[in-house]
Amino acid sequence: MAAAAGRCVCRLPLVTRAVRRPPVTSRGVIRPLGAAAAVTDRHRPPVGPSPLSGGGPGRRYSVQAAGQPAPLHQVVKAVNNRTSGCVDLVWNFGSVTPFPYVWLRDSCLCPDCFHPTTLSRSLRIDQLQVDIEPQSVQNDGAAQQLVVTWPDGHVSRYPHQWLRERSFAKRDVNARRKQLDGPKTVLWDRATMDRHLLRVDYDRLVGGDLATLHDALHHLIVYGLVLVRKAPTDFGAVEEIGETLGHVRPTHYGKTFRVASKVDANNLAYTANELAPHMDLTYYEYMPGVQMLHCISQHIGDGGESIFSDSFHVAEVIRARRPDLFHLLATVPFEFADIGEEAESRSRCRFHKIHERTMFCMDEDGNITQVATNNPVRSYRLNVPLELVKPMYEGLRMFNDLCRHPDNQLTFKMDNGDVAVFNNRRVTHGRLGFTVTEDSQRTLEGGYVDWDDIMCRYRIVTDLLRERP
Repeated sequence: MAAAAGRCVCRLPLVTRAVRRPPVTSRGVIRPLGAAAAVTDRHRPPVGPSPLSGGGPGRRYSVQAAGQPAPLHQVVKAVNNRTSGCVDLVWNFGSVTPFPYVWLRDSCLCPDCFHPTTLSRSLRIDQLQVDIEPQSVQNDGAAQQLVVTWPDGHVSRYPHQWLRERSFAKRDVNARRKQLDGPKTVLWDRATMDRHLLRVDYDRLVGGDLATLHDALHHLIVYGLVLVRKAPTDFGAVEEIGETLGHVRPTHYGKTFRVASKVDANNLAYTANELAPHMDLTYYEYMPGVQMLHCISQHIGDGGESIFSDSFHVAEVIRARRPDLFHLLATVPFEFADIGEEAESRSRCRFHKIHERTMFCMDEDGNITQVATNNPVRSYRLNVPLELVKPMYEGLRMFNDLCRHPDNQLTFKMDNGDVAVFNNRRVTHGRLGFTVTEDSQRTLEGGYVDWDDIMCRYRIVTDLLRERP
């Protein structure tokens, strides 16, 4: 659909993968990172045992890499350091890690403080004494547990490995944050995606083949684009795929939407015009994370090709060539709006959505986490100082031209039954114009899934694959 960041530490959750900045050639052209960057993280989901057991249905996620034996971390000595307000643990490999008293009391794993079936904290914050100090600290080497007795007689026991996975050491904290993001993003241009576009069979994807589902989710996280082949050529496949990848997210266009030329269109997608590179629903504060577009009937004749570009790659080119424009697009917001009525939605609703956001959104390290662009719904109200108007248009034009450059744009005509699944916060999509005739109608069905559900499904599927004998 044609409906579709200063340095924001973005208001949206960072479910979009943060990129490693790629190398820049002497000509200022970004060289996409190779596929090896994806392979190294392919089987590295952040899943692991529950806090008190080695597994089972009550599973909590940890940072242990799949397919690797857990290192045996044992505490050889526990020191009650009242000066720092921590219990210092001396490990069998020589390092020392402090654990604050208040965190230890808050993290007690006994049945009174930690609910055993919901796997969540029962201890209320108003029950927590912030300046608490333990009565005694003991290292139980035989049980491989730290035992802390508190002034009221309450006893807390913490498995050594459990504590190690929650170390406050800066290196360990940074490693956990990186693994929570999942596999690392790989930037791509047309040549790279020509080699690495993943094509999966519809029946295998929705039919319970875990390996196929894992590959699709992994590739979607890393590259942002997957093509599903041989789906049924009638409505409903999008919802099947969406519920396989996560859960379909409804919008004012309905749970799914249909893209076909019609009279009095309320969206440019419902015409036969060319659609420039864009993201969908940029006027939502929480933009949909992943979009699905199912080709039910393709236009016969010239035109109608789908176009895709990696906006993260394009943003890095702008950062390298015109850092002034990059800074502008990352600090000064555009307004987006969608106003009208959706008569074909089951709810037959009127909508009036407006949101202001920057084109580029970054994390605290300056890595791109999201791009938002959609020219048709970009508001005519530009709420910026007068002297920034022309530079902002320069930035918009540079971004569009780079997305449309033949070296960056992936162009292909979807066959009937093809479903493009892509990161709506990273991959721009569009189409070439076509001519509607009585014998040739181009019809698509679309839908959305949020990244929270995609990542949830990825962790679960990887966990299941790891548990296979």
